[in-house]
Amino acid sequence: MIEHDSSGRRIPALWLVLLATPTSLSANTTTTVVPDLVRSLNVSAAHATWAATAFGWGAVVGTPLTAALLRTRTMRVAVLVNAALVLLGTLLVVLAPGLSVLLAGRACQAAGGGGLVTVAIALAHTPRRTGLVTAAIGLVGAFGPLAGSALAALSWRVPLSLSLLALAAVTAVVRDVPARRASKGTRGTDGTGVALVTAMVTALVLVAAAPVPALSLGLVTVLLLGAHVRRHRDGFVPQPVLRTRVFRRSSATACALSTTYFAVLYSVPHRLEEYWTAEVIGTAVLLALATGSAASLLFATWTSRLAPAVVRTAFAAAAAAAVVLPLTAPWPAAFAAATGFAVFAASGGMAWHAVRVARAAPACYRSDAVALFTLCYQLGGALGPALAAALIT
Repeated sequence: MIEHDSSGRRIPALWLVLLATPTSLSANTTTTVVPDLVRSLNVSAAHATWAATAFGWGAVVGTPLTAALLRTRTMRVAVLVNAALVLLGTLLVVLAPGLSVLLAGRACQAAGGGGLVTVAIALAHTPRRTGLVTAAIGLVGAFGPLAGSALAALSWRVPLSLSLLALAAVTAVVRDVPARRASKGTRGTDGTGVALVTAMVTALVLVAAAPVPALSLGLVTVLLLGAHVRRHRDGFVPQPVLRTRVFRRSSATACALSTTYFAVLYSVPHRLEEYWTAEVIGTAVLLALATGSAASLLFATWTSRLAPAVVRTAFAAAAAAAVVLPLTAPWPAAFAAATGFAVFAASGGMAWHAVRVARAAPACYRSDAVALFTLCYQLGGALGPALAAALIT
């Protein structure tokens, strides 16, 4: 259970937005710098796309590590450790002589950035503030491809270093979060649970690249994790959370929507290269993503007035359109439009489902449920680029 000391003041939502959004901005810049990585590092396009996969994997891993810090330390320590990871990762990206160091830097950046996203959502507290943070993640991420195109003129290392912008919010957030441990009842780390979850998500990320070893590892870790959860009711993956039907359905849906979004985001620019220049691609994708993000914000104001089945259908239909358009439409503009449908489904779906998960979870496990839900969403950020890389190959 993650609790927060009442001595901490409510942090202005704009600081939380600044803390969370640079990660999505940096993640999406990779879409338009892949050709530069191919030329500069002398690697194939499929190998260059692993810069995105490494970033997605790092963001996923950062979530359980942050949850462990919140259980054993304080929110302030969690913020500072994740900020240090972002800084270290950026230094590796700036100095990387080859692909291996670049991948390590991107993973390190994302681990810190993913942790900061988890912290921002945990500190939002209310549905409106949570929705603002998640919608902003999608909206700011929409500028990633354009930022990648514009800043790559200086160097491909510049757009891949935008995670550093999150550090501008660290001082303000650290000032207002509690400096002391939470309540005496705070649970321990459950290092075994964290390790098993990390191994499981790593196996899922590697399925597209190495199906047999990854599936084998995944099966083993799922069995071990299942046994561990049965023995430890209040471990890193609490039994009461897993037994909540809303959590299971919402987490699976969020992972599917996120995977669709990132797969479309990384495959569409590649398909557009035969029709448009990099600048036109960046602008078109930006417009589509901005439109989809704005639509998700507007739709969020109506979700409370609509039946849950209607909301779920709207997100599923948008995700289906994002998949079908690039496969069937004969116009390049339709490929770009697919990214708009994808971000609408992913960012809007994340905000809506996150609130439902928080409300449905037992009160003493609410923060655990939100952290695990966020992990499932961020898992799509690793699975999507890996799937795109397989499709490109």
